[in-house]
Amino acid sequence: MGSSRSAGHGVVAVALVVLGVFIGSPVRAAKRLDDDRPYWRTNLFKRVFTDQKYLVTRWWPQELKEPWFAGTLAASGTVAIISASDTKGGWEITLESGISGGASPGAKSASHVLTSIGNGPAAAAVLGIAYLAARRAHDDRFAEASSLAVESLADAGLWIEALKAVAARVRPGNPDENRVFQYGAADNSSFPSGHAMGAFSVASVFATLYRDKRWVPWVSYGTATLIGASRLVLGRHFPSDVVIGAVLGTSIGRGVVARSGQEVVRTRGTLGPVLGPEGRGVGVVWRYSW
Repeated sequence: MGSSRSAGHGVVAVALVVLGVFIGSPVRAAKRLDDDRPYWRTNLFKRVFTDQKYLVTRWWPQELKEPWFAGTLAASGTVAIISASDTKGGWEITLESGISGGASPGAKSASHVLTSIGNGPAAAAVLGIAYLAARRAHDDRFAEASSLAVESLADAGLWIEALKAVAARVRPGNPDENRVFQYGAADNSSFPSGHAMGAFSVASVFATLYRDKRWVPWVSYGTATLIGASRLVLGRHFPSDVVIGAVLGTSIGRGVVARSGQEVVRTRGTLGPVLGPEGRGVGVVWRYSW
């Protein structure tokens, strides 16, 4: 099935794809003022770097006030901890074994395809091509969605690596499977599911920016759900790995879109003086340009 950490290692691939796609002509483009461009056309590496502070200090504290986010994280985390601490192996092992063991050959074949689609390098390449095509077609909305999706995918990749390193949960089918904090153990990168987290980070960007199109959220989240489920069918993750990956990925994507809106307002608006009719009176006006 390839490297067990392919989704996390996709961060490197994302960086390489972005380097060629988004930087383009870097020397002269970098010298342009960011204020001349919308947020989604500014330096991607800078955006990803500064996203981390935004997520930790502003976005996630706000998200934790939302029942769907805090509740799902708490419930899934509790399930993972209880299951991992069970000396008999935990019920998640039984559930995962039932899913992967009961899957038909057709389901497994489809899951391999879905897993390939959800790999970080493949997703980054597709989004890079989508961005170029959208710019060429002067479709700013799709170009913005593609750009922010790459940003979200890169953000997710960083957190995937960090969480996997801290949790060190052993994947199904290995000695000490389901155990956490197994540093140095083989295949200890089960938590969270990188495929689910990456897929939902991209899906939430498109679902949010195209929320006026009813079919887009369904297709976006539906595809991400199938990618997450494919990891269970293939016996690569436990259910809580996928659920938490999906929740965090969705939050990251929504956070990137939220930040982009704030940055656009901040950089594209100007406050200036204005004269009244016939030059009488002085006031101020907020000029906003898209």
